[in-house]
Amino acid sequence: MAKDTNDKNQKPTNSKAVKSESKVMEILKKEYKFENWLLAILSPILILYGVYILLGRFGIIDLTAVLGKSGIGVIDFFFNTTLKRVLTGSFLVLIGTLVLVYLLIPYIKPSVSEMKKVSWPSGKALATNSSRVFTFLVFLMLVFYLYSAVLNPLFRLIYGN
Repeated sequence: MAKDTNDKNQKPTNSKAVKSESKVMEILKKEYKFENWLLAILSPILILYGVYILLGRFGIIDLTAVLGKSGIGVIDFFFNTTLKRVLTGSFLVLIGTLVLVYLLIPYIKPSVSEMKKVSWPSGKALATNSSRVFTFLVFLMLVFYLYSAVLNPLFRLIYGN
């Protein structure tokens, strides 16, 4: 019986390791808003750099003459041939695009579920409403044309043109 009470009072030996691991994972999993803003700013820049590398031009500067001739072996490796330059530029464009998609997914998911809830008009109702809008726009165009035709001679008379 005394042995049972000792078993109940003993704590697991790895509880500190589990708690510290969960604290680390909690920090890593926490989402910080500034990171998303930073990614949103940097990913279009990454795409732009990738496009410049793909094209081989930056404004009037010919990048093909510059890239691959820096004297730094690691950097030159990615740019010393046309194929490597194109692959590097394509990789940068791909990564930048994937980051933008990653950032937009939280905004797209609720939109998709809301779009499923929308009751869409039938084809006939859509055609009827579209024709009404188009007719109204043509009417407004005619009204403003008539205003212009009537008021232009008056303004020429006033301003003497």
